[in-house]
Amino acid sequence: MAIGERCRDLRSLKLEVAVAPEVLYSRYSGFSTCLAPIYAGCIYLESNLKELLLQPVSHSRAKTVFPRITSLTKHVTDSLESLSLVLDTMTDELVMLITSNVHNLVELCLEDEPVTQPNLPEDLTNVGLQALGLCHNLRHLSLTRRYCDFRRVNDFGILMLAEGCKQLRAIRLSGFSKVSDAGYAALLHSGKDLKKFEVSNGLCLSDLACLDLDKAAPNITEVRLLNCALLTSDTAISLAPCTNLRVLDLSGCKSIADSGLVSISQLPKLTLLDLAGADITDAGLSALGNGRCLISSLCLRGCRRIGSNGIASLLCGTGTINKTLVSLDIGNVPRISCRAVTVIAKNCEQINSLCLRNCLLITDSSLEVLGSMGRDSSKCSLRMLDLAYCSKLSRNFLRLFEPPLFRGLRWLGVGKNVVQRRGCSPTVAELLERKPGLTICGNACDMGCRNKCHPDIRFLQ
Repeated sequence: MAIGERCRDLRSLKLEVAVAPEVLYSRYSGFSTCLAPIYAGCIYLESNLKELLLQPVSHSRAKTVFPRITSLTKHVTDSLESLSLVLDTMTDELVMLITSNVHNLVELCLEDEPVTQPNLPEDLTNVGLQALGLCHNLRHLSLTRRYCDFRRVNDFGILMLAEGCKQLRAIRLSGFSKVSDAGYAALLHSGKDLKKFEVSNGLCLSDLACLDLDKAAPNITEVRLLNCALLTSDTAISLAPCTNLRVLDLSGCKSIADSGLVSISQLPKLTLLDLAGADITDAGLSALGNGRCLISSLCLRGCRRIGSNGIASLLCGTGTINKTLVSLDIGNVPRISCRAVTVIAKNCEQINSLCLRNCLLITDSSLEVLGSMGRDSSKCSLRMLDLAYCSKLSRNFLRLFEPPLFRGLRWLGVGKNVVQRRGCSPTVAELLERKPGLTICGNACDMGCRNKCHPDIRFLQ
């Protein structure tokens, strides 16, 4: 109320809910009602609400955003262009409310996390997808479901969506287990403006969907196909003509083999490649090392058939990857040994982020070589290092991180067993005292603790 009375000329407002959603909604009959006093006083604000993010929110509460409020000269959502909701359940009713009330929608992100598989009518079906097809100005669409899947959406619903939304530039879908190649191909061929395409857990997505992608979406720069079990190297071969491709994520696609890497290695603008869990070998890494792509971020986590020889072929080849690579993930690869770490230290001095988690052959001697990177030039680029579950490291391996080694390191990941060790020299506390800029994570988090859930930013355990 005070904002509406004292800030008459306000043109932009961002609200972050500081109380539980149940408390907020118990005081007002709806979301729009709680904003009404602000809009009534700020005459310039009601036409400037462009973006709205609500998380978490139940689908029943989310519906209260849309009914008209008589105290407002305009509907709260009349100027809305971007809407993001993290729900308990995504339903046809909510989607139809959105499409009928938000007429200028350009970006829509809906995510839900149902505890159990939803039942009708509390679920998204082809009817909801058909309603989304009415949003002809839609540029960015994200529909994702965690833990369960959209069992009532099939190719028909996706075809109706593709027929109505011809201007999509970014598509992100997850949990559509009944959608096959026909549906995905319809989206890929729906318009020439598509730049980003992501599918997670596409159980029926196969190599056929990506045929002639360079002609259907000539401007595509980012393709992410995660945990799609039917994909093989033929998909990578189909993507080879997409010369504008910068990001390729095929993590969890376990049938991607060396022949796919040969094609990928010729993508001239590729900067990020994720092949986690792929069936590639050292021969495939050799092809990548001799290729012409400018990869700066490479993930090979869980590629169990590669080894230290493959890392040597990757970084000692005739290509440019040893000059452009700044982030490398070779965690959970049992054949990675000290030789691989030595090759990285000697041939990839600009590397910024290195993940070696669960590499059981790594010893103290290789870390000493890694820590000496850049000593001659007085410049060390390595900022983040993940050593969680490297069980062959000695009891006192933390001594290797004392000055002057690892001078630029800002984040170190170790397992809880390291944190709980007694009698180590130096202790974690002593190392942190000698390196004020270092953060040590004992939770075995992924690189850099991206979840940011830790209470202490210095010592995370």
